[in-house]
Amino acid sequence: MTASSSERRQVGTQAMTMIISIIVFIITLTLILVKPKGMNEAFIALAGAIILFVLQLLKLEDVVYIWGFVWNATFSLIGIMIFTSLLDQNGFFRWAALHIVHRFFHRPLLLFTMLSLLAAVITIFFNNDGTILIMVPIVLEVTALLKLSRKGRLAYLLGIGLMADTASAPLMMSNLTNILTADFFHIPFDLYASKMLLPGIAAIGATIAVSLAFFGRMIKNEESRGEMPKVFPQPATALGNITLFRLSWVIIVMMMVGYLMSEHFGVPACAIALGCAGIQWAASAVYKQVNAKQTVLRAPWLIIVFALAMNLVVYSLHVHGAVAWFPDFISAVSSGSPMAGIFGSGLLFALLAAAINNLPAVLISSLAITQVNGPDYLPYASLLGTAIGAKLTPIGSLATLLWLQLVSQGGVKVSWREYTKYGLLFTFPILLIALLVLWLTGDY
Repeated sequence: MTASSSERRQVGTQAMTMIISIIVFIITLTLILVKPKGMNEAFIALAGAIILFVLQLLKLEDVVYIWGFVWNATFSLIGIMIFTSLLDQNGFFRWAALHIVHRFFHRPLLLFTMLSLLAAVITIFFNNDGTILIMVPIVLEVTALLKLSRKGRLAYLLGIGLMADTASAPLMMSNLTNILTADFFHIPFDLYASKMLLPGIAAIGATIAVSLAFFGRMIKNEESRGEMPKVFPQPATALGNITLFRLSWVIIVMMMVGYLMSEHFGVPACAIALGCAGIQWAASAVYKQVNAKQTVLRAPWLIIVFALAMNLVVYSLHVHGAVAWFPDFISAVSSGSPMAGIFGSGLLFALLAAAINNLPAVLISSLAITQVNGPDYLPYASLLGTAIGAKLTPIGSLATLLWLQLVSQGGVKVSWREYTKYGLLFTFPILLIALLVLWLTGDY
């Protein structure tokens, strides 16, 4: 029997809607990466979502569903970025960097290691984008004053650039993708930390080990001609107000405790982040260490528009069957032993993030995991894959794109081809070590 004309039309319509969804997604993602005339990615994603609405490929209930997915994560990111900006205005991070430079100035391998660890700490307790914004200017300044070669400067910059994402797994607030995943699967802060802290620490150690294995000899042989006492100021001079600096440590502890207790009291993570940012702002205002205009401008307000619109564009792929193949892949790689499943799914999530950016990859991965109703380790393998695997390519994460932009502005131009060479070389061993520790420490 042949299919009726109505059935054929229905199949044809389904195929057409899927093709249109794919085309809109590809064009949207391409424009986000290219940023024509410096256009903000939020407006590009919004345009893509509007086109899908006009074509009736998205409905109002889709907006409600996606808003439920992104609201907590986006407002958490805004709170964390405001908090980070306020700390930076008082010299908090520059103080730490100057301590490292003064102590390890004549020991380049340790200097590299400690600057990378500082980037890791900022990523863990704040977020990956904040690490790029804070550490890239500091490392550009330090390496210029040390009169390092272009390769020497690039080694230090790659160290903190890699760490911005590879160190973002240990705690929930370290990466927007972490918060999105934790919200989707209802993973509380303490459970998240118990599962991801050790794999995340392993990723940090692996990042330093792999970087030193590749750059170590070159870093050690770099000639430093800077005059230490004259070139670098004393760490204490970086601080605007010492009392506010001490108070900031108290507020950071309050934030960590708040995250830990938030699930017990039913308080969303964004309330903790915004609340602590508000306390820090008030304290900074008291000690006259806040530039209100700068703080407001630096806050990523448009992330609300971007997260909602971009996830709507991605969700249309799911609704119209464009990613129907992905759950089958997840089911296949997770059907065997936990070890094979963790490594197989982690690599699959990493390749997806590297190909289409980790923010779209999180939604596609989360929906696929729910659809296959697979093993408990899948969300955690997804977290590692989308965070670390994003470093494989320049488009894998917004933090990498921001890094490329800032290092270029600082006089160290890195092509996409050159970055991809390092990304492919470094990322796979780091990811495999993190996945190994996830398997060794998990009860799956």
